[in-house]
Formats: sequence, structure tokens, C-alpha cells
Amino acid sequence: MISTVPAGAHDPARPPTSQEGLEALLEILPHRYKPGLRATLSGTDPSRPNYGHVFVRQELLASALGLIGLRPSWIRPGEPIPIRFEVEHDARLGPRLLISVCDRPTPAQEAADAELQHKLEQQGRWRRGRDPDKLRQLFALVPEGGGPRWDALAPALLELDENRIVSLAVRPVDLDDADALHEALRDAADFVHWTGADAVLVVTGDRRTGGRTFSDPRVVEAACDLNAPLLTLAGPVPTLVDAVAWRSSPIPSAVQNIVEEVLRGELARADRPRLDRMEETLTRPRTALDGEAWPSDAPF
Repeated sequence: MISTVPAGAHDPARPPTSQEGLEALLEILPHRYKPGLRATLSGTDPSRPNYGHVFVRQELLASALGLIGLRPSWIRPGEPIPIRFEVEHDARLGPRLLISVCDRPTPAQEAADAELQHKLEQQGRWRRGRDPDKLRQLFALVPEGGGPRWDALAPALLELDENRIVSLAVRPVDLDDADALHEALRDAADFVHWTGADAVLVVTGDRRTGGRTFSDPRVVEAACDLNAPLLTLAGPVPTLVDAVAWRSSPIPSAVQNIVEEVLRGELARADRPRLDRMEETLTRPRTALDGEAWPSDAPF
């Protein structure tokens, strides 16, 4: 992965940065003998030996993981955290090792997702919805406290709501809590049932990096049982909920375009000339045969 570069070579002669990098799992385990935590670093292939482990105090580990984008609340003992190692070649400083959190599932997690999808397909519950004919009511599950993707999309949807084009119902939820997410999706199904909402939007992309809530069986089953087209604002790596959606994109402006596409279709199907004639007929004053206007009130 690191190539030898002749001394004095110019930057163009340096090898390109690897696009694949090395993926590994960082697992936080409680220390068995003294206060603190031990971190185990292993490859994604469970049949190969671990790379090694280190014993650290919890405060130090939280600070170190914060440097690669993990908040302290994300450190869950016993849950592997996918991370990525890459080498970046800097013209002045030379090779640098980059460590970042990886959102891609491990092979074991991919196998579990495929098995869950197969089971739902056999049950006839895995059905991707069709494009809705109209979009007058939209139920949105959004991250509690906001998120970068939802914050970018929200102004466009709120404008549609303020202009009485799309009635927007927003339900904030902790996207990293599978129980809360399952309950929110059940509420969305009830909302669809009682109000006839045309679609449900779920901002799956604002979950924590490496989170598995949108592959939780209860969450995926609830998404399959919405009885309404599902639209997702996804992250860089799609989840099972994104896979069952009618449309999905990680780009907020692309999701906005999907919404506007449905509205344009509704506008195109409207018989505008007939509506204009109806308006003209119903708003002009009625006249008698001799040209005089009909009285507005009966004479008795």
C-alpha cells in the first residue's frame, strides 16, 4: 500500500492515493481486571487473527475516537465499529495515515441483511412502492435536533407546506434508537391509514456513522408495512430501508427534485383548459334572455 519514492522526486511522481484502503473493526470491550476499556482491532474476515489490542482509560479512548468522528455516546461495549485506514501522500509532509469511521457493513452484517430481505420477500412483505400519483400529504421522520441532510432539505419542504401545496407532518425521532425508530414508523403507518397520506419520507442518512438501526429487523419490517410509498434521504452507504424505498438519494437537492417531479406530474395530468372554463362559467354573472341580470334574491 506504501510505495517507495526516489529521493527528490516531484509530487507528480508520487503514487496515487488508494481508493480502497484497509477496512477493520474496532471493538470496545470492558476491561476484566481494572477500570477502563480495552480496544481490539481486527480484520473484517473473522477467520483471520486479530491485528492486536490496547488497554486504555475510558476518557482517553473517548478523546481518541472523537478525532475520527465518533461521539462518546457511540462507544458501545461489544459492538464492532467499522473503521478505514488509508494512506494520503502529501507533497510536503510525505505519506500520512488516515483513520476514519466506515459506514459500510461487514461481510457478516451483509449476510444478515440479505437473509432478512429474503425472508421478507418470501412473506410477500418486501414490496417497493410505485411513484405516487399526487403528493398532498407527506409524513417525514427526521432526526431529533436536526442533521446536515435534513437541514438542507427542510426549507424546500417547509415552503411547499406554507404555500399549501404539500401538507407536511414532521416527526422527530432518535435515528440511533431502534425502539424509538420502530415506534415512529408504526405511527407513520397509522397516520397513512387515518389521513390517507401520499408518501412517507425517512431521513436515513443522518444516523450515526456505522449505525445499524435501519437494518434492525423490526425497523425494516415496519418500513415494509407502511402501506404508502417510501422516500428516503440516504447516507453514503444505503441501508435495507433505503433498498425497500420507492426512491432514495443521499443528496438533499435530488430528493427535492423527486418531490417536485411528482408535483409536476400532478400538474401535467390536470385538465387546465377545462378548469379555466369552469372558473369562467362559475364566476361570471348570470343574465336573463333579454340581457338583464337575474335578480340575486327571490321576490317573495
